[in-house]
Amino acid sequence: MINKYQIKNFTTQNGVSIDIELGYTMQGNLNKSKTNAILVLTSYAATHVDAQDLFAKTEILKQSDHCVVVINMFSNSVSSSPSNTPKPYNGNNFPLFTIFDNVAAQYKLIKEELGINKLNLVMGFSMGGLQAFEWGAQHPEMVESILPICGAAKVSRHNWLFLEGIKSALLSDSNFNGGDYKSQPKKGLDAFSTVYAGWAFSQDFFREELFKEMGMEKIEDIIEFLKNYMKRRDANDLLGMLETWQAADISNNYKYKGNFDKALQSIESKAIIMPCSTDLYFRVADSEYEVSQMPNAELRIINSKYGHVAGSGMDLIGKYEIDRAITDLLNN
Repeated sequence: MINKYQIKNFTTQNGVSIDIELGYTMQGNLNKSKTNAILVLTSYAATHVDAQDLFAKTEILKQSDHCVVVINMFSNSVSSSPSNTPKPYNGNNFPLFTIFDNVAAQYKLIKEELGINKLNLVMGFSMGGLQAFEWGAQHPEMVESILPICGAAKVSRHNWLFLEGIKSALLSDSNFNGGDYKSQPKKGLDAFSTVYAGWAFSQDFFREELFKEMGMEKIEDIIEFLKNYMKRRDANDLLGMLETWQAADISNNYKYKGNFDKALQSIESKAIIMPCSTDLYFRVADSEYEVSQMPNAELRIINSKYGHVAGSGMDLIGKYEIDRAITDLLNN
């Protein structure tokens, strides 16, 4: 069941005052002291349904003692997004919500609505990892541990450029009309998804035809897989999330004033940082630097040939490593 939490007159980092709504789910029950909560955050083009795969029960991972809260990020079509916000902030008029803004709203939900003062774990894949880093930097006193999976504390220049490329593919459709379209710009969305297909998985994945493990026969099937995945979202929603991603930087706020190392050093929570060895845009080298600056962090590389999606829960190697990391963080 989807729960809704409304915040009136929320002010974004860019100074826009807007009424917003967060959609969230809860799996399991909070104990009397509300000290058994785990926060799972959503990734690009995903919702709480997809994020639940990260915490699916396995032989390694038990759930009975925990309450898992999954919060949908802005622009993902469940929480406030270009596609569901009334005028004057509908469609292409929807403001930028940074990762900082997302966490600020999530904090109000966790603290004020649910009455949770301590989170055992904050975790997420991809953009969920961006948010997990932000939680660690903004609320170290509240977060016991973080698990960013195939994510980063700051978007790299190359990652930003990759996103700019897929954005350009979408904008090239004349039917997009600056975001003021009458129907979804199908050609642009197809081009967007086709380009994305070459980045989501690794070169090894294609060379060794590992898509056959997913029940596919040829490369074109991967393109269709990405098209079907992306078309669940409105085009302006995809752009809203993309711009949030491009702006990601845990130090770009009043607290750290652009001092990235200081922001990393402030993350006192136990942390396991989990890049994938074959991820094409969240690179191991970036994770190595982050861990070197964090006081209580460990680097664990997912050695999978699935590329970025190894951290999504769909790859057996990745899922095993994620479950082991969750268990270690909760039990140590």
